[in-house]
Amino acid sequence: MVLEWMLFIVYLVLLSWCITRVGFVKNAGLSPKVVIILFLIKIIAGLAIGWLSLHVYGSGNDYWDVNRDGWSEYQLLWKDPHEYMVNLFRSEYPKGYGGLFDSFQSFWNDLRNNIIIKMISLFDFFSRGNYYVNSLFFNFIGFLGHIAFYRIFIQIYPKQKTAVIVGCFLLPSTMYFVSGVQKDGIVFTTLGLMLYAVFQSLKKKRFSPKRLLIIFTGCVILFLIRSYVLINLLPALMLWIIIATYQLPAWRTFIAGYLVYFTLFFGISSIIPAVNPPETVTNKQAAFFTLPKAATGIALDTLYPNIKSFVRNAPQALNHLLLRPYPGELSVKSMLPINIEWIIYILLVLAFFFFRRPLVQNEHDPFNLFGMFFTFTMFLFIGYIMPNLGSIVRYRSVYLIFLLTPVLCRINWQKLRRKIQIKK
Repeated sequence: MVLEWMLFIVYLVLLSWCITRVGFVKNAGLSPKVVIILFLIKIIAGLAIGWLSLHVYGSGNDYWDVNRDGWSEYQLLWKDPHEYMVNLFRSEYPKGYGGLFDSFQSFWNDLRNNIIIKMISLFDFFSRGNYYVNSLFFNFIGFLGHIAFYRIFIQIYPKQKTAVIVGCFLLPSTMYFVSGVQKDGIVFTTLGLMLYAVFQSLKKKRFSPKRLLIIFTGCVILFLIRSYVLINLLPALMLWIIIATYQLPAWRTFIAGYLVYFTLFFGISSIIPAVNPPETVTNKQAAFFTLPKAATGIALDTLYPNIKSFVRNAPQALNHLLLRPYPGELSVKSMLPINIEWIIYILLVLAFFFFRRPLVQNEHDPFNLFGMFFTFTMFLFIGYIMPNLGSIVRYRSVYLIFLLTPVLCRINWQKLRRKIQIKK
C-alpha cells in the first residue's frame, strides 16, 4: 500500500509538471500556477469518484469493474499476446456484428467498455493495476477537454475570464463525473477537442488536414464509445458550419434545420424501412426497463415509436433533465450535493434573465446556439430512455458546460451585486 501511494505521488508530480509543458495547454493563456491548481482539482475529483464508488456503492460499479477488467487484459497480454490483440474485434453473439444500437447481447455494446478496458491495460504497465494511478493518466488526457472548451469560450467572452474558468473547469457535477475512469470523460474530452478544431477552422475560414483529422477521429471515437451522442451531434454541427460559412441568420437557420431533422427522424423509415430512429430510441428505453430497479429509480412513461408518443413524453423527459432532482428530493443521501448544485444553477438562470447584460460583438458567435440545440436534443434523448435519476445526473453532466458557461458570462455581476447590497 505504501509503495502504491509513493508511486501515485511520483506520477502526480510528474504529470503536474508535464501538463504545463503541453503546447495546447501553454497556448490557452492560463498561467502555469492556475493550470496546476485546476489540474489538481480535477485529480481530486477523480480520486473522490473512485473512493466513493468503492466505499459507498461497493462492488459492481462501472468504475472499478473496468479497472479490474483492464488488469485481467494486462495479464492476458503476457500469457497470450495473440488473444490480447484479436479479442477486441471478435464477436461471439448469434447476431455476429449486427445489432449496432442494441443494449444487450451485442458486439457494439460490449465494444464501448472493451475499448476503455484495453486503454486501462496499457496504463497498467505503469500503474500495476492501481485504480488511483490509472485515474491520474485518465485525467491527464481528460484535462485537455477542459482546456479545449476554455479556448473556445474565452474567444467568445474575452473579458469574462473568471466566468469562463468556472464554466469550463469548476462545475461540480461535470468535474466529478467526467473525472472518473469511464466513458463520460472520454466523451467530454473528444467533444472538446473536436469542437475546438471546428471552431478554429471556421474562424480561420479553412479546414486544414490536421484539424480535419481531429474532427474525423472525434467522430470515430464517439461512434464507438457512445454512438447516440454522434447522431445527436451531427445535425447541430452541420448547421453551425453552414451558418458560419455562409453568414446565415443563426436562429432561423437552426429552427429550420431542426424541423427538417425531426421530419427525417420520424419519416425516413417510410423511405428506408431498415432505418427506424424512433424504434431505436424506444428499444433503448425498453432495455433500461429490464435492469434492476435502482435506489434513485423514477417513474418513466413507456415510449412508442410514433410522433404522438414522442411529443407526449417530451415534457416529462425535459422535466427530468432540467428540473430534477427537485429541492428536497432525497431518494438517497448521496444526492444531497446534486440538489444543492441544481438549486444554485436554477438561481443562476434566474439571475441571467433578470440581470443579463447586452451582447457585444464577439458574443454573437453561433457556437452558443449550436451548444444549446445539441444539448436540448441530448437532454431529450436521455430523458426519454433513462428511468434512473442517478444516471440522468451523470449523463447530463457532460453537456452542462454548453448551457452554464454562457449564462455565467452573460450575467451582469456588478448590477446583481448592487441589487443585493441595496436589499441588505
